[in-house]
Amino acid sequence: MTAKGYTQMKNLEQKIFEYLAANLSPKRFEHSYQVAKLASELAAAHGADVLKAQTAGLLHDCAKSMSDKQLVNFCRKHAKKIKYFDGIRKNAPYLLHCYAGAVIAKEKLGIKDADILNAIINHTLGRENMSALEKIIFIADSASYDRKCGACSKMRALAKKDLDAGFLAALANKIKYVVESMERICGQTIDTWNYYAKEN
Repeated sequence: MTAKGYTQMKNLEQKIFEYLAANLSPKRFEHSYQVAKLASELAAAHGADVLKAQTAGLLHDCAKSMSDKQLVNFCRKHAKKIKYFDGIRKNAPYLLHCYAGAVIAKEKLGIKDADILNAIINHTLGRENMSALEKIIFIADSASYDRKCGACSKMRALAKKDLDAGFLAALANKIKYVVESMERICGQTIDTWNYYAKEN
């Protein structure tokens, strides 16, 4: 890395931390840090870009401080067409933080890398044909070090050995949680499950 590239990276890192500190609760900030930590480890284990994983991990929840109403209005104005927008808006508007977060990352923090932005967008609901980075952030959010349950520990260990198996376990665990909570499953998550279940 050149001296200029290193300086740019450090400046971006500082900008990200300043934004998160100003816009997230301490607990959410800590979660974002822990997601970035696990994402970096998974990226290193599977030959993915560690800096991209760290950046996406830090920013995945950067819109979490917005209310449901703010998220709906923000996405109507700024986000590109969202496939299941009406269903999400009616049943689980908090899920829109994924889409809002990508807009914030791009417009306020200057993140232009499409893979990082897609990892932010798809870290909760997933999508068909996800990149390695998208899977890494999905897993890192689901099984971050601040999540102390036994299932999360098993997912972390599995994902470090086999990224695809870890992703499928994280996706299955997320669906199980939604079903046990008697909540609706978003169509995007159903599409993701059907795509990867069919592959396996």
